[in-house]
Amino acid sequence: MSVQHHAQHTLSTRLRRGVTVGLIAAAMAVPVAGILPVTASALPPLPPLPTAPAVPELPAAPELPVSPELPAAPIAPKLPGLPGAPLAETANSITVMVNGLDGEPISVSVDTTATVKDLKVLIQEQTGVPVADQQLVTESEIKLEDFATVASYELADGDILNLALA
Repeated sequence: MSVQHHAQHTLSTRLRRGVTVGLIAAAMAVPVAGILPVTASALPPLPPLPTAPAVPELPAAPELPVSPELPAAPIAPKLPGLPGAPLAETANSITVMVNGLDGEPISVSVDTTATVKDLKVLIQEQTGVPVADQQLVTESEIKLEDFATVASYELADGDILNLALA
């Protein structure tokens, strides 16, 4: 048994060494018995590349008549109720009173299609309380959820919300 084991171990080691030596020799371009190095001079010459046919020159495009300056297109206004949006009154805009943490009422104009999270961003701009720390509750003790719209709670112009820490 030990002789067989020794023979298997020696064979695999010799095979690995032979492969390693062959790879190193090939990398160094050293001739190894039976293997000829490939050089650029041994390759057949490449045929010349065909030349592309000449492209006829196109006539110049006619000049367009100069038109008077048109006024620039108006920039689309930001939607009310979204962060950074103007507080302009629209048909869907309401103003709610928010009792702040210190008891001071804050007036916030928001679009009814905006989410409660958007309303919280507007409150954060005025109070500095982070959105994640805000909990809004109606006077009838209903907690407002971030994903719901303002309209889904049927808030009306002048309604009062209480701000608490979440």
